[in-house]
Amino acid sequence: MTHPSDHAGPSGPGGHAEHTGRPLPAALALGFAGTALTCLLLREHLLLFCGNTLAMAASLAVLPLAMAAGTVLGRRRPAGRDPADQLAPLLGFLALCLPATLALASLVRPGLARLAGTALAPLAVLGSGLVAFLPVGLCLGIGLALVADVAGRKAPAPAARLPLPLAVPLAGVLGALFVQFVAIPKLSPLNACLDIGIGCAGAGLLCAAGAPGGRRLESWLSLLALLFVLLLPVSGLIDARLQAFAWQCPIDAIPATPRAAQVLARQEAPGRPSPTGLPTGLAVAALLAGALVALGDRKRLPGLSPDAARAAAAGLAEAAALVGLLLLYDLYAGALFVHLPALAAAFLAGETLGVCRGLGRREPSGLPAPALAPPCPAALAGAAAGCVLVPLVSALLS
Repeated sequence: MTHPSDHAGPSGPGGHAEHTGRPLPAALALGFAGTALTCLLLREHLLLFCGNTLAMAASLAVLPLAMAAGTVLGRRRPAGRDPADQLAPLLGFLALCLPATLALASLVRPGLARLAGTALAPLAVLGSGLVAFLPVGLCLGIGLALVADVAGRKAPAPAARLPLPLAVPLAGVLGALFVQFVAIPKLSPLNACLDIGIGCAGAGLLCAAGAPGGRRLESWLSLLALLFVLLLPVSGLIDARLQAFAWQCPIDAIPATPRAAQVLARQEAPGRPSPTGLPTGLAVAALLAGALVALGDRKRLPGLSPDAARAAAAGLAEAAALVGLLLLYDLYAGALFVHLPALAAAFLAGETLGVCRGLGRREPSGLPAPALAPPCPAALAGAAAGCVLVPLVSALLS
């Protein structure tokens, strides 16, 4: 879709307003908050699913699907709207999603377990995944699409010290490390979400100050940050009440580990991958990714161009690698609940190194590689398939 603002030139005698915007604060906030919240939610799911790591991994498939939907929505902004004006309200909405999704994940557990008959039923896993990851996935997809749009439409400027493509994975590493070394030992989950939400509101203020029509949002974001600050002293009490409601038990009986959760719930034993099931699941994912590439190069697959087939295969392989890393650690170390954010940080550190190498790459034409590309829906759909395929095959063979 073409917008009138796409044809606006730089400011000068012609009277056109120069396109402005600050995509870097938004990229840092999206990477940090998205990764930190995902780590917190996966830990909550591991607890709410009674230590079932396979169910936890399968629920993660909702996140890339929601991001794919958000990417499509982010590209369909209203005509005449500058994408830089939408970064600040998006970050404000993301700040609201942080504590809200964490609270909803606990509030819906009794109802889903009662409706499905058990906390580990497919309906409960899907419902918990939708409640937890749908809002944040939509925010991340829309936000990354807007950041890419703003960065692509900005007037040429000197190279930044932190390249924009590097900002998102690097902020993700910092977000995972924040959860591992700050949130887990010193904060309650809700307290950590409020702290991250304050940071998102601050990034929104920076984006609003640099947007053509976004300054009117600065007061709203300031009030949101003030509200989160006022909630910090009582966040621990709220967390305890939410967990007590989720488990329908007194506060002093809230389980602190997946093993205690399984004993309390008295449900089926925690689902863990077997030494044969997990390698088989990874092998099936690798074969499917290779088949997508091979078939996509030979003939057009239904609804997939050759480029989309390669993107879907890459997304499937990457998600299978992440899920396989988490499940392998749980299989051989048995401490996934404690070290999940550190594993995510290590995985994202590898992603960051890959981006660093890609920044120096040049296209066959001799031009530098594009500075930032919006998320690819085909790759995200492949990632969702990888998140489901590996746990499913592992469960069938375990």
